[in-house]
Amino acid sequence: MGALALVVLGAALRPGGRPSPALIRRIETAARLFAAGRAPRILVTGGAPAGGPATEAEAMRRALAARGVPEGAILVEDRARDTLENARFSIPILRAAGVSRVVLVTDRVHMPRALALFRLLGMPAAAAPCEAPGGRRGAIYRAKEAAALPLHAARAVAIRLRHGRP
Repeated sequence: MGALALVVLGAALRPGGRPSPALIRRIETAARLFAAGRAPRILVTGGAPAGGPATEAEAMRRALAARGVPEGAILVEDRARDTLENARFSIPILRAAGVSRVVLVTDRVHMPRALALFRLLGMPAAAAPCEAPGGRRGAIYRAKEAAALPLHAARAVAIRLRHGRP
């Protein structure tokens, strides 16, 4: 078995580049897993919202460092705009760092899509889900994920057929 890393998928930023509650859940989960020795590296992935001052990845990097994760243990992917790009742009960075398998950190509802995309693009992945909101907001989130999974999976297969592994 090769080297392992946690991969924290981005989520919305608040004004001024502050992490949203969803992103804070992911950051805190990753920091706990890192402190427990689950993996020696963390890759944070997420680009800048339209017109935003910072990338999701940079906000996560700062927040993880503030929670005691050494800067040298954090890898950064700062171009991704969606879950497919999280996988597509992260995998080459992970491979260059000698990582051959990952544990994904994202909301439980988002996890099936994230796992499918990383695996379809050739990166073995396990799950470390965070809890997402319930109620009406949770129902909307689940509906969005149900619609996005087949579309992103088809795009990932097309990328793999056209280009091989990222």
